[in-house]
Amino acid sequence: AAPNSGNRTAMSVLSLWERRARAALLLGVCVVAALCLLQGGDGGEPASNAQQKLWELNGGKGAWGKYVDEVFVGPGAPGHIIVRHHYSTKLIPMPVGASDQVVRVALWDHPRVPTAVLDGSPGFSALGRTDFLAWVAAGHNVVFLGGYESQSAMNQLFGFQLEYVAYKPGPYWRNERNVPGTPFQYGPARLEEESAVYGVTTDSIPLTGYSMYDTGRDSIVFFVKYHLGTVCYIGANYQSISERSAWGSVLRQAVRM
Repeated sequence: AAPNSGNRTAMSVLSLWERRARAALLLGVCVVAALCLLQGGDGGEPASNAQQKLWELNGGKGAWGKYVDEVFVGPGAPGHIIVRHHYSTKLIPMPVGASDQVVRVALWDHPRVPTAVLDGSPGFSALGRTDFLAWVAAGHNVVFLGGYESQSAMNQLFGFQLEYVAYKPGPYWRNERNVPGTPFQYGPARLEEESAVYGVTTDSIPLTGYSMYDTGRDSIVFFVKYHLGTVCYIGANYQSISERSAWGSVLRQAVRM
């Protein structure tokens, strides 16, 4: 019986070693696959599946854990950049400068749309402004693009006091103190000048706001909490930006807020 017992012990040790070796090999394959996926994005943006897994592993919560299914877009909004890598996402025209009834119908007919992207002032009347503010405050997200016109619209709509910065040379660095817990955490480390860039003084951002990319004193990408919703700003002219640009990655991250 002793020899058989020794054989069983040796086989048991060998089996344990094989299981550990296979587990180590599988772990290595997973790490390599994850690294490959992370290189699959554009402009510093991880491929969407890998990015979502990273958010889940890091305790990511909220609607930005995955990409949105629908987006309101105003005139001039770069739809081809918004849907890059996410071609099933539907772009729904946002009525800008339209009557109060048209604005209200658009908001009510699409209750599941989480985000609106606007390039410039929406041109709402008093009642349209009230409906839109209520929509954002209820937990939705609006992303403003461009420069002074968008900043002025944000001040008028939401009562901000943003101070316009006409031009600030790049590069613009990701604010590592503020980005954790947001989609911007996995964005490009810095942004270069690829178009006209318009910022605000960091000190003029409301207390409920956070700069995501800045030069220290001036911010070119930030968001402000507005009740249950968010108001985002990206100070770039997307009409002259490539869809593969790092700025495109930042726009898609803002859409996720």
